[in-house]
Amino acid sequence: MLRKIFLVLFSIFVLNSQALIPKDTIVVAVENEPKRINPIFSEDHDAAIALIFSGLTRFDEKMNIKPDLAKSWKISKDGLVYEFDLREDVLWHDGEKFSAKDVKFSLEAFKNKKLNTPVWVNFEMIEDIKIINDYKIKITLKEPFPAFLDVLSLGILPKHLLENKDLNKDIFNQKPIGTGPFKFKEWKKGQYLSLEANENYHLGKVGSKKLILKFISDPSIAALELKNSSVDVAVVDATLAKNFENDANFNVLKMKGADYRALMFNFENELFKDKKVRLALNYAVNKAVLIDSLLHGYGFVANQPLQLSWASPKENFDYAYDMKKAQSLLEEAGWAKNQKGILEKDGKEFEFEMYAMSDDPLRVALVNFLQSELRKIGIKARAMAKPRGSFDYSKVDSFLVGWGSPYDPDLHTFRVFSSIGDTKNNAGGWNYGHYENAKVDKTLLNARSVLDIDKRKKHYEEFIKALNEDPAYIFLVYLEFPVVAAKNIQGLKATTLGHHGVGFTFNAYEWSKN
Repeated sequence: MLRKIFLVLFSIFVLNSQALIPKDTIVVAVENEPKRINPIFSEDHDAAIALIFSGLTRFDEKMNIKPDLAKSWKISKDGLVYEFDLREDVLWHDGEKFSAKDVKFSLEAFKNKKLNTPVWVNFEMIEDIKIINDYKIKITLKEPFPAFLDVLSLGILPKHLLENKDLNKDIFNQKPIGTGPFKFKEWKKGQYLSLEANENYHLGKVGSKKLILKFISDPSIAALELKNSSVDVAVVDATLAKNFENDANFNVLKMKGADYRALMFNFENELFKDKKVRLALNYAVNKAVLIDSLLHGYGFVANQPLQLSWASPKENFDYAYDMKKAQSLLEEAGWAKNQKGILEKDGKEFEFEMYAMSDDPLRVALVNFLQSELRKIGIKARAMAKPRGSFDYSKVDSFLVGWGSPYDPDLHTFRVFSSIGDTKNNAGGWNYGHYENAKVDKTLLNARSVLDIDKRKKHYEEFIKALNEDPAYIFLVYLEFPVVAAKNIQGLKATTLGHHGVGFTFNAYEWSKN
């Protein structure tokens, strides 16, 4: 059906005169439009923010940490002291010189809970920041945090523009000034963000004079605009990828995603407090069919949250599709089918709701698939598609989550599965299902407290094993993304993408147009 709609709409598009994009401009379709273009209010490496701002560190296409505003660094043996030598040739987009004062100002803002920023949990371990000179800074941590270099890829802010300002409300958030490859030019809310090349960019010459980020939330519409030549680069829906793979006017890069989808159990619901029930639900889902029917080759089976990470264990912890095992576990938990074929216990039928955001077609399709799968074993799991923001993730029976990061494994595990401290109450944490497991807590805490990578791997293996034995989710799929570019666009590189395909523009400053 989706493909038919695409072909009909495409025929309408080609009847109209094609939009002509200037040769010095590259137009990129991006899914999400930020509310504020300021790194302090985003930790997803949003395209707009990542192109305007620079961090102390950055990532290459293989997800290796590289220098950016910091040209080098030293770390003490105990992992508590970081000394950074900063670049001396960096200018802010307004012409002012970048210095250590900007770094100290930014880090103090990042760790300030009062600013209502989601990033504070990644910087709260900073104990002291000392400026040695204009281009050397020393940062001391309260405790080791092996992900620290990763989180320092967050964009640095200009002290000279934001000191003594209200960072939540300042006009800077609508007209940002950074040190990144592109300068802010114009923001047409709900439509596009116009950028122009930073002629003083410290990592090299920017390939395109102008870059326009066009906000298109529906990847099917992005596909139409590619065909109509009003967009040069976009992530398209997997169901439409073949329309471009067989078209000589386009190149298609299949990019890996650390982005997984899973059904989160809410442990405040009595149904899910029984581990046997949660295990049964995991065995009852045929993920292979799901991959074939919904992802069209752009994805693979998810079994745990670190499958694309260096921290993923060699042992494959999974739940092979096994209806008999699912039924046996449910019987052991006291559930039996009634005359209607529905599982029942103590006079109550096994029924619950599965929520998904209605503006995300894949999540809606996934809860509908789960509804069908679980009905086969006598469970009334109702798919609920509701608008984003219209329900509380932490209060519904279950929710179709999307997590996953290509960066340090701590970043999308500790805050998601730990019940330690603030994460338990979601104050900076993402444990919306109220999951609690002492072994999981211990292994995640250990993994974020040591620097030795082999020891960290061992702790993460123990974490995955504990999570597999006491599941918080039904892990479903990892997504892969078809990134489509017009034939005349050069310089795109494949990398591992984050949540919702974030990161495909990581090297956009190297892109050019023939």
